[in-house]
Amino acid sequence: MANPEHLVLARRYAAGERNFRLEMLDLTGADLSNLDFSEAWLRDTNLSRANLRNCRFVGAPMPGTNFTGADLTGADLHGAIAAGAIFRQATLVEVSLRSADLYGADLTETNLTRADLTQADLSLVQAEHAIFTEALLTRAILFSANLMGADLRGTDLAQAENVSSAKFEGALLPLDYQPINNRRKSRFARGFFDRKK
Repeated sequence: MANPEHLVLARRYAAGERNFRLEMLDLTGADLSNLDFSEAWLRDTNLSRANLRNCRFVGAPMPGTNFTGADLTGADLHGAIAAGAIFRQATLVEVSLRSADLYGADLTETNLTRADLTQADLSLVQAEHAIFTEALLTRAILFSANLMGADLRGTDLAQAENVSSAKFEGALLPLDYQPINNRRKSRFARGFFDRKK
């Protein structure tokens, strides 16, 4: 059960007030669907079992936030900083996680069906038995990601990066998929460092 005072703060933020942070709040089981928490500082906030359908968390820093069992169907977490966040058994169907930082996040048994993970950093995530069916993984970084037992059917893993270091034991992979390593190319301009002085 959400703390009533914390629930009031969350609703004030979603209504446009921005002179406070939403960190370390207890919003367990709250119905916050369709609200805008873009750029909200949500460090260590408990949103477990909350209804967060169609919420916006664009660019929100949320390290250590607990989304266990929450429903984020259709939510927008574009550019969210969710390193170490806990999404265990959460529903992230058709969620936008474009360019999100999920470094070390817990996605165990999470449903990410048709999620957009384009350019997301999934380095060191724990995603055992997660469902990624038809998720977009273009340029997603999978460095040492634990995807054991995950369902990756219908994804295009060939477009992801650092795939060869990920763990796929027992995972359901796309048909005809052969692991390769697509390391991120250098972003430096060609010839920049070899100019003569």
